[in-house]
Amino acid sequence: MFDICRIVNHIEVVRNNADRHPCPDPLIRRIAELEEYGDSWSLDAGEIRDLLGVGGEEFYRRIYAAESGDHPLISLKTATGSYSQENIWEFVALVELFCGAETEIRLEKAGIFFSHPEQMEILGVFLGNTAAALRHHEVDSGQFSAMLRTFGRFERARDVYLREYFPLDELIDRAAARYCADRSFGIPQLAQTNVKRLLEFFFRKHVLETRSIFAVLIERLLRQAVAEGYAAEAERMRGEQERADANPFDPSSHLHRARAAMNLEDRALSRPLLKAQYKRLMKIYHPDINPQGLRRCQEITAAYSLLLSSL
Repeated sequence: MFDICRIVNHIEVVRNNADRHPCPDPLIRRIAELEEYGDSWSLDAGEIRDLLGVGGEEFYRRIYAAESGDHPLISLKTATGSYSQENIWEFVALVELFCGAETEIRLEKAGIFFSHPEQMEILGVFLGNTAAALRHHEVDSGQFSAMLRTFGRFERARDVYLREYFPLDELIDRAAARYCADRSFGIPQLAQTNVKRLLEFFFRKHVLETRSIFAVLIERLLRQAVAEGYAAEAERMRGEQERADANPFDPSSHLHRARAAMNLEDRALSRPLLKAQYKRLMKIYHPDINPQGLRRCQEITAAYSLLLSSL
């Protein structure tokens, strides 16, 4: 995560020190060549400078000016650094320093980099795909009973069931394929790989959480576990859920809380409305944009997933 506000504040530093704007296309072509060879691309600062056709004196002068302006992603270490998908934001900042404000758009069209609006679109595709899969899933009660008998605990059986019927890698692969199918990228395979990397990153950072995404299914499994006499904790959880379900306007209701989390308490739900509201809220609370927004972002994502699954 980084402070996007500081980056925005220093865009003028980049622009004021850019006497001319080389085109990033040679960089994009070189990255495409490296990916075509089957290797993950990596470029050192010297290669970037040569591909952009920037002289050594100009290269160091602009980097020094950006560092003096307190740019959060550029320093003199940049002049000797190495760049890859692992430090993509630093790479974008460096290239933008020399190529100007159109850099992000060009790199995004190539599939090398995704801006925050596109990241939200990717999240939406993943959650929409998963919600559709959940709506069409009939719990395999016989298989889950066997899992309960084998493991003796609801929590363990639940986790195995989710891995069996909703393997995360496959869900991520399908979402990446669907997102990329609707778009034309300069480096298609890299774009699809980067979508998968981004979704995996969101899981590592807990923006996406399995238990929140599969809350509807987990509740069905919980009810079966209770009926079959497994897990005292499951019994307590079931009692709480039944009380919530008895009155959908009760503040303890999951759906009511999800509506409240998305500021949709008094509106008729539809998929277009949910999608639009999700994007609007994530523009405010995305952790890269709002350093204090992670918890709210998690809440919004969980609510969006639950409400989509309920439609």
